[in-house]
Amino acid sequence: MPQKLINRIPEKYSFLSFLVITSMIGVALILLAVYNASKELELIHAIENLHRYASAQLYSARPDARDPERLLALAAPGYRVMLVRGEEVLADSGMDRESATSVKPAVLEENRVNEYGGYLDRGDRMLTWTRLRLPKSGAQLIFLHDFEAGSVAALIQVYFQRLLIPAGFYIWLMVWMSFVLRHLTDELSRQKQEMEYMALHDALSGLPNRNLLNDRLDKRIAMSQRDRGRFALAMIDLDGFKDINDTLGHGAGDALLQEIARRLSTCIRSVDTVARVGGDEFVLLLDDLDPAGSLDICQRAAAEIARPVAVRDNEVRVGASIGIAVFPQHGDDAETLTRNADQAMYAVKAEGGGIRLYTAETARERVLTGATSVVSV
Repeated sequence: MPQKLINRIPEKYSFLSFLVITSMIGVALILLAVYNASKELELIHAIENLHRYASAQLYSARPDARDPERLLALAAPGYRVMLVRGEEVLADSGMDRESATSVKPAVLEENRVNEYGGYLDRGDRMLTWTRLRLPKSGAQLIFLHDFEAGSVAALIQVYFQRLLIPAGFYIWLMVWMSFVLRHLTDELSRQKQEMEYMALHDALSGLPNRNLLNDRLDKRIAMSQRDRGRFALAMIDLDGFKDINDTLGHGAGDALLQEIARRLSTCIRSVDTVARVGGDEFVLLLDDLDPAGSLDICQRAAAEIARPVAVRDNEVRVGASIGIAVFPQHGDDAETLTRNADQAMYAVKAEGGGIRLYTAETARERVLTGATSVVSV
């Protein structure tokens, strides 16, 4: 649910929304924890108050273990005092005569909460207790008191004393974790996108690579077989690139390839694909075109390639050898189309460059060198 809400918010506010929603969840969890722990906290608070009260009573009265009556007199209304030695009850103020025999020191110790004492759940009510040692006697005084839930003001006081710092720390922790998780998520997402892009695109030119080309070619074949459509595959090899690369260096060659890639991208339509599949080899996947239409685009591509390119204060020129195969007459699968387009490209390259449309009857093919084209079937 929080992720659905985040997806509806503009990207620039997504982190802020993620932070706010996560913090709200954290606050809700804190409130739930406070609600569940409220009675426990109030009991602990009551035990500590009882311990302070008993210590003050014992200090002011300075009783002697040899005078049990005086010790039991410390029991104010609503309190009960027990004089014990070990597990033996020496005297009991009898706050609750009916259940006096059931309140044993061992039972109380089983329900100890902290160093001050504990509480005993008697079903219909709760008893808080604390235990104090009497000096030089080995005896101990146990003070018991009926626990009554405090007012809202008392609960708020307890919450401030016990939960203010933990709650603040928890909210800070949630904010910090939200920031870290969001950063890690964004970073992983960015790295995943980069890896996917690198796996499908040429690092130098930014054009689709062979993997993406093959994927689009397979999809195009499946669609054309279903809709009885047609398309063309053109293989392009640069003429004279090796001489420039050897003469001016690989840096100049890379700059030339980048410029050729940019120019080829301007020659095609949005539905077409231009890919770099090798050192100086490019491929055009021309959607829904007959041979004449594909030849027209290839002529524009050849003209763009033939224009001079400024590289490192030098003006260089390259030509192009382009072989074309059309689906389905030149092949109805990716392997056949690619092989036939390659054959047409190598055939025209052997004759000095130009554009050739593949045909099985080479006697009917015509090769036009330079930026013009055509060979018909």
